[in-house]
Amino acid sequence: MFKIILKAELKNILRDRLYLFFVLYPIVFGTGGYFLVEWINNTYPTSPWGAITAMMLIVITGFIFGALIAFTLLDDKDDKVLMSLKITPISVKQYVNVKIFVGMIFGFIASLILILATNFLPDANIFIILGVAILAAVQVPSIALIVNSFSDNKVEGFVYMKLSGMIIMFPLIGFLVTGWAQYLLGVAPGYWAGRLIEIQLLPTENGSNILIFLIGILYNLLATWLLMKLFTKKASL
Repeated sequence: MFKIILKAELKNILRDRLYLFFVLYPIVFGTGGYFLVEWINNTYPTSPWGAITAMMLIVITGFIFGALIAFTLLDDKDDKVLMSLKITPISVKQYVNVKIFVGMIFGFIASLILILATNFLPDANIFIILGVAILAAVQVPSIALIVNSFSDNKVEGFVYMKLSGMIIMFPLIGFLVTGWAQYLLGVAPGYWAGRLIEIQLLPTENGSNILIFLIGILYNLLATWLLMKLFTKKASL
């Protein structure tokens, strides 16, 4: 059943404007990110702002895909699609999971393109690059479910989206906070991608790449599980 739903969602790429955006976004954002970061590096050659900008673009990318999935689910809720699925052989949870999975895949691809296009981690190996892209992508479910767990329609969803958008700044704040206190920022799903990047950019930063990656994955999985339970309860799925 999962494969059937996934196949149907992939077919929508050719028809749905939202999915067309999914395809074009990595190309457009990757190109824009390349020129923006290059301009910053050329204008301020001794400043770390080029790399920090690239980091923020990557974190924002995962957030944007999560927001887009959130609004597609709100559309489905408003159009009674989720309720209609209850009387079909298709599992509502599987339908939601497929949408989130598609968002994660495109989020991963877009993040990977940004990392390679901006080349802001020239000394990082392929495992670090893939790790950052994965951590950026795994925030998609949390963002999508935060909005849908607390809102009943697109108007409320937009409000919660703006509020949750503030957590985008947490990875940037992490550059300014030292010691154990910085991990309090880890409540933001995208923080862990930023933290892994921070370790690569600042030689003075101590931290295990593997440990940060695993904590980021486990935290996002736990957050997704809890939010999914809240979402299914609120939506009576």
